[in-house]
Amino acid sequence: MSEKNSYTKVVLEHYRREAERHGKDTSSTMRDEITRGREVAGVIRVLEWLEVRKSGVRRALDIGCGNGYLLHVLRERFPELELAGAEYTPEMCALARSRATAGVTIQEADVRALPYKDGEWDAVVTERCIINVMDVRDQVRSLREVARVLRKGGYFVCIEAFTDGLAELNAARAELGMPPNVPPHHNIWFDKEWFLRTIASDFEVVDLAGHGDPTLPSPNFLSSHYFISRVLYPAVTKADIAYNTHLVKFFSFLPPQGNYSPIQFYLLKRR
Repeated sequence: MSEKNSYTKVVLEHYRREAERHGKDTSSTMRDEITRGREVAGVIRVLEWLEVRKSGVRRALDIGCGNGYLLHVLRERFPELELAGAEYTPEMCALARSRATAGVTIQEADVRALPYKDGEWDAVVTERCIINVMDVRDQVRSLREVARVLRKGGYFVCIEAFTDGLAELNAARAELGMPPNVPPHHNIWFDKEWFLRTIASDFEVVDLAGHGDPTLPSPNFLSSHYFISRVLYPAVTKADIAYNTHLVKFFSFLPPQGNYSPIQFYLLKRR
């Protein structure tokens, strides 16, 4: 399939450079330490929650696993969980394998045509993966592939980027005289209505907020962090956005408010 899509060269080249420059560092694909930390913490917390609820999650697949960092952390926390990673970029795949994380298999694979059986997995995680599929029709195919490889009643931990969060962020920036942020050149971010409509036949959205547990991630789990780091910090300093600053870390205790982050967290259950 990759031979038929002109955008694949853009994606492969971008992540080849990421692999060369950042290796197995946690900064690979995400320089923002707070964003990366909260993504990983959110995945762990949801898997813990599912474990307590006896949801039958015994096999989990990380699609777009990059250099294997998330899988390495999950192995330490969930020693009994069968874990695997799928990665499109050969250089990233090699890095993930080089970790030699116990009991974790890594396969070079394309989210648009996954090499797994129907219903093979109890849980799937994507961490900013499907937004790299730079054609909306292929994004639909990718979401349906995730559904196909999940068993009925299985769970999809979907961390992707959405245009509604970007719109709110840019409205706040405009109020303070700053130019808009734009998606990276190798991404197409999801329109929220399109996303919910596309997944509706295969998934139901799990309302984590309805369980009254503030430790569970909400869709806007990064909203306050993005407001501080992408609006307040550049407004105060009159400088470009800078990651991992003391000011941003100081305000990292804030609970999520508003809808200022493109990166959002959804837990979906396979119908």
